[in-house]
Amino acid sequence: MKMAFIKNKRKWVWIGLALLALSYYFCLPSKLFDTPYSYIINSGNGELLSAHIARDGQWRFEAGDSVPYKFEQSIIYFEDEYFRYHPGFNPVSLLRASWQNLSAGKIKSGGSTLSMQVIRLAFKRERTIKSKLIETIQATRLELRSSKNEILNLYAAHAPFGGNVVGIEAAAWRYFGRSVHQLSWSESALLAVLPNAPSMIHPGKNRDALQRKRNFLLKKLLVNNIIDSTEYYLSCAEPLPDKPLPLPQDAPHLLNTLIKKHSASSFKSNLNKNLQQQARQIVNNFYSINRHNEIHNIAAIIIDNKSGQVIAYVGNSSFNTHGYGHDVDIIQAKRSTGSTLKPFLYAAALDDGLILPHMLLADIPTYYSDFSPQNYNKRFDGAVPAHAALSRSLNVPFVRLQQDYGTQKFHALLRKLGITSINKPASHYGLSLILGGAETSLYELSSVYSSMARCLLTYTTESAQYDKYDFHPAHLMPTDIKPLPELDYNPKVVSAASVYHTFEALTNVQRPVEETGWENFSSGRKIAWKTGTSFGFRDAWAVGVTPEYTVGVWVGNASGEGRPGIIGGSAAAPILFELYRQLPSTSWFMKPYDDMEQTAICRQSGYKASQFCNQIDTVYIPNIEHDAPVCPYHQLVHLSADKKYRVNADCYPIDKMQHQSWFVLPPVMAWYYQFRDPLYKPLPAFKNGCFEQQKVIEIIYPQANALLYVPKEIDGSLGRIICKATHQKASSYLFWHMDNEYLGQTIHHHQMAITPEKGWHTLLITDEDGNSVSCRFKSLGKGE
Repeated sequence: MKMAFIKNKRKWVWIGLALLALSYYFCLPSKLFDTPYSYIINSGNGELLSAHIARDGQWRFEAGDSVPYKFEQSIIYFEDEYFRYHPGFNPVSLLRASWQNLSAGKIKSGGSTLSMQVIRLAFKRERTIKSKLIETIQATRLELRSSKNEILNLYAAHAPFGGNVVGIEAAAWRYFGRSVHQLSWSESALLAVLPNAPSMIHPGKNRDALQRKRNFLLKKLLVNNIIDSTEYYLSCAEPLPDKPLPLPQDAPHLLNTLIKKHSASSFKSNLNKNLQQQARQIVNNFYSINRHNEIHNIAAIIIDNKSGQVIAYVGNSSFNTHGYGHDVDIIQAKRSTGSTLKPFLYAAALDDGLILPHMLLADIPTYYSDFSPQNYNKRFDGAVPAHAALSRSLNVPFVRLQQDYGTQKFHALLRKLGITSINKPASHYGLSLILGGAETSLYELSSVYSSMARCLLTYTTESAQYDKYDFHPAHLMPTDIKPLPELDYNPKVVSAASVYHTFEALTNVQRPVEETGWENFSSGRKIAWKTGTSFGFRDAWAVGVTPEYTVGVWVGNASGEGRPGIIGGSAAAPILFELYRQLPSTSWFMKPYDDMEQTAICRQSGYKASQFCNQIDTVYIPNIEHDAPVCPYHQLVHLSADKKYRVNADCYPIDKMQHQSWFVLPPVMAWYYQFRDPLYKPLPAFKNGCFEQQKVIEIIYPQANALLYVPKEIDGSLGRIICKATHQKASSYLFWHMDNEYLGQTIHHHQMAITPEKGWHTLLITDEDGNSVSCRFKSLGKGE
């Protein structure tokens, strides 16, 4: 009976010990602190760029990897000299504190170690003997599961430093304006004494007492040979900080964007702090000018092309200014593209063999069922080289080019390039896609320009190879990874040759007045750049590219309000070039010869030379799979012996004919082209008795089988449709008929106003020599 009792007693002892051990093991939660932290973003070098206060109104940064040596020594010698040796509590300190408290009749000293203070910070219990006992037990448990450095780090990150400042890093920035790793001995000592009496940091109060405490600690560090006498005297001479400083706000918009995308509170970006500050200052300088014209928002981004990293990101102007949408991150906002997509179509058309860099494109009045594109200057050149159409950003040639290339195909290309915001079907945008009928962000647009530069760089430096990772969104953080390739992914989205020719054309974009003559200065740099202006003057764009950097700028109003001054060339371009001036010197792209072929090109038309082209240049063009088009404008003309008239075998002796190559444009193109190029020579007239065998009259509007509404005037009456035509000879008379009814005659400028009834009609135009042309169209009646 006695043995059974003893065995039973031992059993309960072991159970009790096991429960006690379990209680001890689980007396601390796995996560000791569950507090909100301030949102911060650091530069690529770890420098603080911006910070937002924590949700509970405290400035509290997450614990760093380590505690700086100066603060570590200061806090240990002030709070817990035997921190490195005790198991979580110091019996001598506890006994001394108990004796002091009993002698004084009140609590004068707590005798807590740093480990015990970490527990008190985590649980915030009342200061009683019972609480002290629990803290002691939990402190020993903390010592068993964490290293001394980890405990010190927890204390430094969660100790109070006065007001709403919590943690050593936040305190260093609030009181000294720099990281804790950059603090002096005096500053480290001051912060070490604050958690013991955080209210002493209040500006204008307790200054002498706070200074005495700091100097007392510095004396202790001197006595223990932590600092020498020189450091001691210099540290004691340092003044105390005044009122708390504001935290840096160098990249607030990027921080806000990252907060929305990620669940973390601390972010490391790829930004260069000095460049970021310079870019932000430039943006704000231009804002101070633009705001007088009610233009309130500017955004700018700089990308390192080789790495694909964003090294400057100014999401908007004047972050601390209330109103005008200054808190909006414009870099991520979707805005009308204006003309900024034209280089992508140009490169794609080169790859497709639709155009060559100097090929003449038609720049003439053009009409479609739903709209008629117009150039910015409301004029037409008749014919313009493709590279000039791009550098001058002419709308008509590019609308016609999109029609030839295919809107669906161009829409798919934009998606491959990385513009995800153009996510509606191609039919939704139609031919207006190339003119700003879609929206994208400055981030995506600049990323595509940077990807094109990277594609060209890779090809010319990696032995004519394409990298499947060249096209990707610019990296905001080092943790951004390259997109995984699809199984059938073709790394050549656009060819290196087409990119090179595109960038070469974009170097000829007319620069702002202050950049005039840049080629004559050693500091001038070659930049491929493109502007864009949206309909209604709501968005001004400028994107520049060199081998090293891509710079993107947007100017406008976040509200979408248009202003006359919101023009890419005058509002965004000056900011672009000012940003480039802050960057190191840049180079230019190498020509990708392996992706090109030498071809004979007609100097006048830019097409592949035909047998009739008499001025031929040998140039490098993209090496495409199929033949580029041959010059259609040079033809062999048969002239009379005196070369004054055209003739043919039916009216003139063959042995007396003079045969000559002649550059001939179609009538409409020739009509407008001759005003731009006075050297253009129209064909001679046919000699009497010879018959003309080619089309000399062309109807510009309406086009064949067009469906037309008759416009309504302001007073509600029926308006008129203006028909247009052209003749090879400007001095020829044209005679107009509709449905066999004579309308009148015109000379030089051939336009005729008509008011057709509903239904189909036939327009007939003849000249003095009996040449004629006609077209049928349908009137749909009065338009609204």
